[in-house]
Amino acid sequence: MNSLAARTESMNRRSGTLPDGRRWDALERGFHCQLNGGILIAIDYIPGGESARIKGPVDGIADAELDQWFDWLFALNPALQRIVVSAPGRIRTTAVKEISRVDFYSRPELWYRGNNGGNFPLQWVESESGLRHPLRLAPLRGEIYRRHFYSLGMDLSLRHLDPEQDLELFTQWMNQRRVARFWEEAGDIAKQRRYIDQVLQDPHKSPLIASFDDVPFGYFEIYWAMEDRIAPHCDAQPYDRGFHLLVGNKRFLGNRFTRAWLNGVSHFLFLDDNRTQTLVGEPRADNIAMLKYLNETFGWQKITEFDFPHKRAALVQCERDIFFRAMGGV
Repeated sequence: MNSLAARTESMNRRSGTLPDGRRWDALERGFHCQLNGGILIAIDYIPGGESARIKGPVDGIADAELDQWFDWLFALNPALQRIVVSAPGRIRTTAVKEISRVDFYSRPELWYRGNNGGNFPLQWVESESGLRHPLRLAPLRGEIYRRHFYSLGMDLSLRHLDPEQDLELFTQWMNQRRVARFWEEAGDIAKQRRYIDQVLQDPHKSPLIASFDDVPFGYFEIYWAMEDRIAPHCDAQPYDRGFHLLVGNKRFLGNRFTRAWLNGVSHFLFLDDNRTQTLVGEPRADNIAMLKYLNETFGWQKITEFDFPHKRAALVQCERDIFFRAMGGV
């Protein structure tokens, strides 16, 4: 089932629950939704509309009580751009609060578990090759991002690769024929350990393991573009980011999973530093499947093609403002 069909099916059901068990029931034009303690709120929303309104006893309710309902409603309705919250007895046009899709998904505390968030001060340093770039904060070990994807009914999580825990699985993935075709890094476990050690020692890269419901499915090697080989081809700015990837668990191949992890990894990179305005990538120009996904997803687009010594590459980019207006909806 594709993401659009999954969203449609979910919103056409007459009832359901959030991951924490709180219940919703469909109304003629909207939903009854449950807060903790059994309190009910009503959501007025016509599918396809840009605005929704939450009505109920919300005065004094903590923001966390409503956050999951915001996420659920935004995620399953890509046209929705703002949610207005009002309380009983107030004039309908008077809002207690209003939140936009952009502002909601820009809040790092809901999904982000890292140690940066744009708080690491700008300090210019010079590499051995003479390149001036910002000093990069060493990434936090362990889990750094987690978000529920309603169309899948699954959590996507990202954590720092641990060689002691992940090397055997990483080696299996690198030696799959379809992975080796694009990565050109097939080899035994000793070779893969040398590869990972090089990544871990490089301050402009971080190796991540991605999981759905804590089942590892892929490897994402994120990097700062200014210090990367892509820099001359994309006019890299100080906080531009990019990533290389592989999906090693074949259970998680296909459009609905690709849309989720592409959304989630992009979201993480923008949350990891609020100064990041552009994400970039350089997949092989003949990787037709990946380019198709990118061109259809959340602000990513192919810009041009160029040559590396080892491949013909496609330059792809995603701009922060476009991404946050379009994200969710999965």
